[in-house]
Amino acid sequence: MGGANVAAVHDTSAQYYNPAAFGFFGNKTERGESIMVDNNNLGRKNWGIDAGVSAGYRLLNDFGKYADTLENIDLERLQTGVTDQSDLENLVNLVSSLEGIAVSGSAVNADATAGGGFRAGHFALGGRGFSQAIGRVYELDTNNLGLDVSGITLANEIDAVPVEGFSSTGYQFQVFTSDQRDQLANALGVSEDAEAIQKLDYIAAKEGIESGNLQGSVDLMETVASSGDGSLDNNTTSVMLTGFGVGEAALSYGYAINNRWSVGGNLKFMRGRVYGNKIVVFDEDADEILTETDEKYEETNTFGIDLGVMARFEKFNFGIIGRNLNSPEFDGFTDQIELSNGSTVNLHVDDVKLEPQVTAGMAYFPVTTLALAADVDLIENETLLSGYESRKLSLGVEWDAFRVLALRAGAYRNLSESDIGWVYTAGLGLNLWAVRLDVAGAISPEEEEFDKEDVPIEGRLAAEISVDF
Repeated sequence: MGGANVAAVHDTSAQYYNPAAFGFFGNKTERGESIMVDNNNLGRKNWGIDAGVSAGYRLLNDFGKYADTLENIDLERLQTGVTDQSDLENLVNLVSSLEGIAVSGSAVNADATAGGGFRAGHFALGGRGFSQAIGRVYELDTNNLGLDVSGITLANEIDAVPVEGFSSTGYQFQVFTSDQRDQLANALGVSEDAEAIQKLDYIAAKEGIESGNLQGSVDLMETVASSGDGSLDNNTTSVMLTGFGVGEAALSYGYAINNRWSVGGNLKFMRGRVYGNKIVVFDEDADEILTETDEKYEETNTFGIDLGVMARFEKFNFGIIGRNLNSPEFDGFTDQIELSNGSTVNLHVDDVKLEPQVTAGMAYFPVTTLALAADVDLIENETLLSGYESRKLSLGVEWDAFRVLALRAGAYRNLSESDIGWVYTAGLGLNLWAVRLDVAGAISPEEEEFDKEDVPIEGRLAAEISVDF
């Protein structure tokens, strides 16, 4: 259902979505009949148990495209000079992708969740584990790429390269601005309408590099052209890996003020680990250092508080949940990493603070077997990726066909960022008397080439088993 469950939740997962729902479980009239405003049949459930897992990934701000382009560039061949059109295309793609992957917000993000709980009456006891990891370029070294293509040498090499479909006669620039052409001309030691700059412009347009995203590439081309052939052995380009994992043991209670209003909360013991590692890409020991990532962490014990409210009216439920209202914080750390050449690099991993997250939800039940729901985060939430915010809007529908098969669909998107649009979800639930099996998935319609395959820029899978009486 796109994750829209704040007002529609009807099982032990209320520990996460809205603990106020526990106040309505098992509530009936004095004659044992269902309450009129019990839209999602919470009154018929006295106790239950469930367990579930989910996992997903996101490619943020074209990370997959840039990473895949860089992987396909033959850097060793390019070190011998620009000798044909393929080399020229590689050079243009190299600088544009290096610039693109280094910008704030370009990263790969993976996460996983597993948990379960037991509910009896208005109380619940459960455990939940959540982990998230992000990889991003931390430092970009364009001075030591081993490219012997500096200054006028580069211009002469480009001039000598035959480019299919290009003609200098009456050439009209397509992507470079006048200032960018002047900047390149100074770096290459030629005039701004020289054939070398015309060819660079032609290749950039051919490779689909947009004018608005080109300035960083021009700056890098200028750096490459003026930096000589610094050795790759001295290159300090590095990838920062950061991760966060937390295990929660939660005690929940819900109290129904009356048949329409309920409040509830969670008191959570939390043990969290903040992970971090820095990989110098061209270091000979990079693979070995990567395998040590799970050994570099700081562990913190703390607690968290969640509070929720749920209101019920004829055919409508409303809810609001505030998670981690006390802002639990987990310590980061500092370390040093020794490289294969004997030098060291400093590693600093920031503290992770879980700021309060407030989400409101509404659910509409036109008939007893159909639910339409919507959730929205009321405030922006920080993520592990500095400068990347999250505020989620979720929409969902569930049809309980013949009370045996639950068919679900939905969509969600991040209202704070524009790199990933709507993500569509679908789920299936099978009710076998008191046991329910659920599976679900989410996928973005947008794709990027990653590891030589076209993959959705976001994907997710989940499964759950529940018992209710």
